[in-house]
Amino acid sequence: MEDLNYLLKREQEEIMRAKASICFAARTAHEGLAQGYAKRIRDHRLPYRSLVTDERSAFDPAPYGGGGTRS
Repeated sequence: MEDLNYLLKREQEEIMRAKASICFAARTAHEGLAQGYAKRIRDHRLPYRSLVTDERSAFDPAPYGGGGTRS
């Protein structure tokens, strides 16, 4: 079983790196890594993120700049 704290940490690091990236290719790569970690978190046997009725995650980092776009 994967360490859930490690996955959460790595996801957050990749979100921050994507947001800070000036280069489109680097930003895309970091966003892809963050999405990969998010999937592994969703698939983890210990529930961390619950789904709301419309299949969105209950916590969405995008409103806080986690979408990878520069602000």
